[in-house]
Amino acid sequence: MTTMLGFRLVVVSRQRLTRGLLMIGVALFSLLVVNVHQGIAQKREIGLLLGGLSTSDQTFRLPTPGSLKIRTGLTYQANYAQRLVNARVAALYFEVPFVATPSTTVQSSNVLAPRNYASIFITPGLKVKLLPAASVSPYVFAGGGYARFAESDSRSDNQPNTGPKGTNRGAVDFGGGVDIKIIPFLSLRGEVRDFYSGTPRFNLPALDNRQHNLLISGGFVVRF
Repeated sequence: MTTMLGFRLVVVSRQRLTRGLLMIGVALFSLLVVNVHQGIAQKREIGLLLGGLSTSDQTFRLPTPGSLKIRTGLTYQANYAQRLVNARVAALYFEVPFVATPSTTVQSSNVLAPRNYASIFITPGLKVKLLPAASVSPYVFAGGGYARFAESDSRSDNQPNTGPKGTNRGAVDFGGGVDIKIIPFLSLRGEVRDFYSGTPRFNLPALDNRQHNLLISGGFVVRF
């Protein structure tokens, strides 16, 4: 009698254990399916970043030798990216960055230079992200497009700026960054981006008609 009771207890325990393991297996499989589905479904990214745009200084010879000191300007970036290829180890994206600097101060030994200028960069391109599903994902990018400068209405001496205002230039950009995942659809982002573009209208014959605009920024990115 005791032997039969013990045998039944063993059978019941095994059944409960099997049932429990089966439930755990189903739960793990469901979680895996959800994660895989999220990874496949998250083909788009929207990033919002804040940073500083540092522009290379300029020199001029006429009417007398001098220089243009261009200060760092507070800069806002919105970035949209669409995944084109996912090779697990790396992924290829098409991205469109929109970068705006409301005011960049210009200091010059020549009073004809504008007091400041605003700038906008829109440079579609390609981005390659390593380990896109990992917690830390570095990436590099390159692109090209449009730069717009709006020179101020006043000169360095606070007199009216009678020179042309509103300048359209071509621009290319390149750089890299890293995404640090917080939750499956949200990451922190740090980035360095260099826009190599034409110059604003400084009302002076600058020695170089191209300039580097280096943006160091940080923010967050949402994937969906």
